[in-house]
Amino acid sequence: MKTTFLFPGQGSQYAGMLQEFNSADPIVAEVYSAVQNHTGLNPQGVDSDDQLKSTINVQLCLLISGVISAKLLLRSNINPDFLAGHSVGVFSAAVISNVISFEDALDLVSIRAKMMEEAYPFGYGMAAIVGFSEKHLKELLTLNDLDKKLFIANNNAADQQVIAGSLDAINFFIPILQRGGARKVQLLNVSVPSHCELLNYVSFALKNRFETIKIDQPKYPCISNHTGRLLRTEYAIREDLFKSISETVRWYEGTTLLYELGSRFFIEMSPSGVLTKIARTTFPNAYVYAFENQNIETLRWLYDSY
Repeated sequence: MKTTFLFPGQGSQYAGMLQEFNSADPIVAEVYSAVQNHTGLNPQGVDSDDQLKSTINVQLCLLISGVISAKLLLRSNINPDFLAGHSVGVFSAAVISNVISFEDALDLVSIRAKMMEEAYPFGYGMAAIVGFSEKHLKELLTLNDLDKKLFIANNNAADQQVIAGSLDAINFFIPILQRGGARKVQLLNVSVPSHCELLNYVSFALKNRFETIKIDQPKYPCISNHTGRLLRTEYAIREDLFKSISETVRWYEGTTLLYELGSRFFIEMSPSGVLTKIARTTFPNAYVYAFENQNIETLRWLYDSY
């Protein structure tokens, strides 16, 4: 049986998320020191309610948390066969796979988040929809002349999609979705229209930045956000890191492929919950665990047992 580490993206954050880690632990201390030395930020103060109003701080916290979680698991000899990062989670996965350094990831995520925040400071967002296939949702957008205003940003599960665009268009569309049979429609805690053509210029900027960054052969294969395919080379992973911000996240396709390749043990890195719930629903016969809800000794026992 194979194991996959899942790295969550924006929307999973919560105030105090980095306080869950023991700052005296050598791995945690090393990561915190690298953050402070490289960015000047205090990791133990960047995850407050006020600080998390910034897209930059949110994405940096997710990067930090994902890297620490995975390193703690690796130290306990819980080793993945595959890595899967959702949205900004792809950068944590790339660090753990040794494709890019943690310091370069800090730079890239900062650039990514800063450009996103500056381009759409208000009036835009995202919403999750449960009860529609991607095909059905596309048809409904076209039927209501919204296919140039709203975009399918995430295909998270067979019946769970996320749209991105202006809040005016989203709020106009919500009653249509509800009348059309959606089981749930919820605005997300995200202020930027991610994973659509509105952010093409961010992809271009990241691509240019990568020209100065050293990349290495991956230690673990990673799932592509924008194609849902398995990536085994540093060049393919680099392309996904800069392209995924402006293209639909193919999470359902990617994780289904991992399941087909034999992955039955999934661990979601901190902050856990969102991807755990999706995986448990999509793969009822798999073993899916959230990092925060299990101590590492228990996860090691489960890993050895399966």
